Amino acid sequence: MVELALESPEPSGRIALDQIFSLTATWTPCLFVNPADHICAEFIGYFEHRNLMDAIGASKLERLATQHSIGGLLIDAVGQESQPFHLIPSANMTVNLHPAANFKQAHGIHQWWSLDLHLQSKLYRYVG
Repeated sequence: MVELALESPEPSGRIALDQIFSLTATWTPCLFVNPADHICAEFIGYFEHRNLMDAIGASKLERLATQHSIGGLLIDAVGQESQPFHLIPSANMTVNLHPAANFKQAHGIHQWWSLDLHLQSKLYRYVG
């Protein structure tokens, strides 16, 4: 897990979500994901959806929507505070396209040691 510590100028100590995205936009982590892993599939869908929104001309809406998750919106709706730190602005994502037999195989690190890897890499860069 990656944790991010930022100093806030706000008295409450909270940093606005748009500030977090701006501050972390130049950070481009390398993600190694497998579509058969339900956890990793969320990252794949997140970045592909951003590309689709941009392709159909909804890039302004995409830049706003990319900073929010459905879970975060539901938590906010019931009056709880949340910040979706799992939403990252940019990533260099490598997808393992080799079929996995089960979740354990799809989530395990051993899949990356295989000699017959079938990979697809793409750089996703957030432009605010």
